[in-house]
Amino acid sequence: MQNDWNDLQIFLALERGKTAREAGARLKVSHSTISRRLDAMETRFGTKLFDRTPDGFVPNASGARILARAQQIEAEMMELERIVIGSDVRLQGDIRLTAPPPVCDYLILPMIAEFKAQYPLITIDLESTYDHADLSRRDADLAIRFSEEPDDYLVGRRLPVFGEAVYASPAYIAAHWEKGRAVDPEWIGWPTGGPLFDRARKASFPKARINWIMPNLNLHARAAAHGLGMTSIPCVMGDQYPGLVRVPGTQITATHPGWLLTHPDLRRMERVRVFAKFLAEAILGKADLVGGLDPASPNRYDD
Repeated sequence: MQNDWNDLQIFLALERGKTAREAGARLKVSHSTISRRLDAMETRFGTKLFDRTPDGFVPNASGARILARAQQIEAEMMELERIVIGSDVRLQGDIRLTAPPPVCDYLILPMIAEFKAQYPLITIDLESTYDHADLSRRDADLAIRFSEEPDDYLVGRRLPVFGEAVYASPAYIAAHWEKGRAVDPEWIGWPTGGPLFDRARKASFPKARINWIMPNLNLHARAAAHGLGMTSIPCVMGDQYPGLVRVPGTQITATHPGWLLTHPDLRRMERVRVFAKFLAEAILGKADLVGGLDPASPNRYDD
């Protein structure tokens, strides 16, 4: 059974990764091991399972029949693993948390240091990414996500409202504002617009031209700090970023609701339960910071 499951993992990794190298990266083995195991599997079945196309490995008719069964077995194995792991009551071991980069960099890192001081035998594996980890497959134990409603199969806590605001450098504001009135301000934009930028532009300076295109929040903040224009970024980032201040006359806008989520089977894992409770309470304690309402923020602009 174990050998069969290992073969099915190879099959699923190839179907998802499309190449032996990507499949190997997913399973943390060499691409030559993937190729060798696939050859052995196809020899045992007496047929090819994948078409080798310019886009990579694609299951053929025989592979498609295996795919449905492999996905079912994977779901059963994952459920069994979550049930067994979820009964672990020890306050030691690893916890995998995934969250968007600004939340990781400007909010969570100090909280993790405080948590580690209280629970030194628990290791936090923090992944800073906008990608959504598959919590049913235990790609992560906990995830911070922003959406109107989380997936039905997940459980967790709603976080305080995260605000976003428009920022620029003090020098840029001095050059483009006269007596409280904007003079030809410019936006730092996104390659595809995006909800964050669209909300800000509708609320503030809708006719201002876009003078730069930047693909991520860190570049937006750095570009704005260098005086290249205005940008809309989360307050938890903008209010702490050196060289930025709020653009005068602009308002805070709310993002999608934030959630701290886990799979229901993991609620019984004591270290996950303890960390989730700690993290949710710590973020709730920073509600003014994440909402952009902290009066002590060094980047609030005094009109």
